[in-house]
Amino acid sequence: MCSRLPAPTGVYALVVRKRWFSRRAFLLHFEFFFLASACLVAGWWQVTRALKGNGLSWVYSAEWPGFAVLAILAWWHLIHEDPEAYRARKQRPSEWDED
Repeated sequence: MCSRLPAPTGVYALVVRKRWFSRRAFLLHFEFFFLASACLVAGWWQVTRALKGNGLSWVYSAEWPGFAVLAILAWWHLIHEDPEAYRARKQRPSEWDED
């Protein structure tokens, strides 16, 4: 018999829900899927051009999937970045305001 794990509760569930299902996260998910799929389509287009005899397209057919991997890495970083830590890191230190 298969037993189901209980749903996460408490602070952890709130953090996970906030990280993956916030308005910011949905925008990042949409942008990621759009960019990654566009890069993969462009890579496929370059493969078809390379197979028709365009030698330079072989380079581009490897480059576009590389851009898709960069999109994945950027998406992962932005989803897992703590917004409060980001704001704290971007704040100007008070000693910069002294003239």
